Amino acid sequence: MKSPFTGGKVTKKHRQETFTFRKEEFTVERYFFVCNDTGREFTDDSLDDQMLSDIYKQYRERHGIPSPEELKSFRLEYGISAHTMSIIAGMGINQYGLYENGEMPTVAMGRRLASLFDKQSLLDCIDKAQLKLGKNYLSIRGKVLSHNEPSVIPLAKHSYKDYTEIIRDSMAPKEISIRQKSRWSTIKSEYTTVS
Repeated sequence: MKSPFTGGKVTKKHRQETFTFRKEEFTVERYFFVCNDTGREFTDDSLDDQMLSDIYKQYRERHGIPSPEELKSFRLEYGISAHTMSIIAGMGINQYGLYENGEMPTVAMGRRLASLFDKQSLLDCIDKAQLKLGKNYLSIRGKVLSHNEPSVIPLAKHSYKDYTEIIRDSMAPKEISIRQKSRWSTIKSEYTTVS
């Protein structure tokens, strides 16, 4: 590579920098070139793409959002087309295609996609999309039911817990009212991907 300023030699360097993406801060190793003649710093498209990829990776890990590769591998493991998966996920084919091609979903949409990695959640979504799937419904449901379980990746997600269930599990006294209010709690759950 030659300097765009003088045409002379350049040196590739790096340092840690913090960037803001969707109102959150991420620290990444930032690579850049320095013109040996002028000392001016610059980057190219490949270095900028790598930095953005590192930020996206951290964002996905922080929020439990599957990567484009995980989405595509998961879908292919079940032998489901992208169009059919978009119906199951409850979104348009163009929107789903963008996520498989690297577009960053919102946290809510990312969690919806991650929930599909759970076999029972996937079956529930297939059942809800039965009318839209039409004659393919039974075939798709059969593929999922007969499929061996893929490898498991941990994912923290919100789950609804009922106080009576918690009390029953903890062997509390029977005089506690069954009409206790419910609450939201964060629990450790799992979603699956193809190995």
